[in-house]
Amino acid sequence: MGLKDKIQFWAIHRFLSAVVNSPELPIADRRDADHRLDWLGRMAVMRAGLSGLISGLCVVGVALFLRDWEAVDGLTGFGFVFIMTITSSIMTALELLFLYRDSLSTAARMAKILDIPREELEQVDLENSISHWLIHAALGAPGFHGTMFGIDPLAKIGKVGMLIRKALKKFRIVASATVFKMILRRMWVRMLGRVALRAYVELLSLPAFVVLNMFGMNVMMRDMRSRLVGHELTPKLLAHAFPEGLESMDGGLKKALHQGMADQITTARFIHPNQIRVLELLGTNESQDAITTKTQQRRANRFLLAIFTMSGKNSSRCRRLIRTLEEKLGREEVKLIRQEIDDAIYDLTPLQRPWR
Repeated sequence: MGLKDKIQFWAIHRFLSAVVNSPELPIADRRDADHRLDWLGRMAVMRAGLSGLISGLCVVGVALFLRDWEAVDGLTGFGFVFIMTITSSIMTALELLFLYRDSLSTAARMAKILDIPREELEQVDLENSISHWLIHAALGAPGFHGTMFGIDPLAKIGKVGMLIRKALKKFRIVASATVFKMILRRMWVRMLGRVALRAYVELLSLPAFVVLNMFGMNVMMRDMRSRLVGHELTPKLLAHAFPEGLESMDGGLKKALHQGMADQITTARFIHPNQIRVLELLGTNESQDAITTKTQQRRANRFLLAIFTMSGKNSSRCRRLIRTLEEKLGREEVKLIRQEIDDAIYDLTPLQRPWR
């Protein structure tokens, strides 16, 4: 077992321990559960903002302390920059560790409230591992880039793009890209400020970093909630969209669904856990020669748009594909679908309107 797998299993074990030791209790009433989940998410966002404030104040405090020493021969301008760079790096690393741990702890409490069976949480196979995908969400990683269900997410990347990606992977840059981007986003203003106005820019940049932390945590909480609720919602969505049952589904409709899911994955260049759940339930595509009618295509488009909406955040590469689905379905239908999925995920409201 490689180092990456060891770290992953350690993180999953920590998440499961957090679920077991969580003070939360399962809430059967969906309205009460929704209110509790909303409160947990808001508190996580507030803690993220507070951590950004504390981190920034520590850097400002060091900067103001060193400012009075600049006249001393022992501390040159370069020494000031070096000390502040080290201080900012340490505080940013501690801040990221706190945000990562807090987001996973919040997700564990949410899982306890939703009463997700422990045997499902303990699954480690990639197709069904809720813990694995929650850890991905905490790191800001989108999904899985490997081939699954015969679909290669990187099929449309091109030869040049693949060569660049292989070169990056060889130097293990891909594995650390997410953390690098997170650190860079929190440090660039501080680095610029240090060269320009030094300590005072540190102080002026505090609100920006507080807002940035709160915005990032809010996006992360929505993504985690989408993955937690999506695991249970996906089978219900399939049953709602196709009441005839997957076994009795017409070949043309099944073909349209498989093609649509493949287009989503290859366009985004990763597989979202909700998409994995759909493909696992759909089974293999044995209707490649079937003919899809207009009615079947519309039903498939409605479901595909719902899956896009469930994902919480979509890659910018998917905008054209989403726009195409919206044009085919019509503005009113799109508005209804988005509202229904948002209500199902963020208000725990059951799907009721027939999708025939």
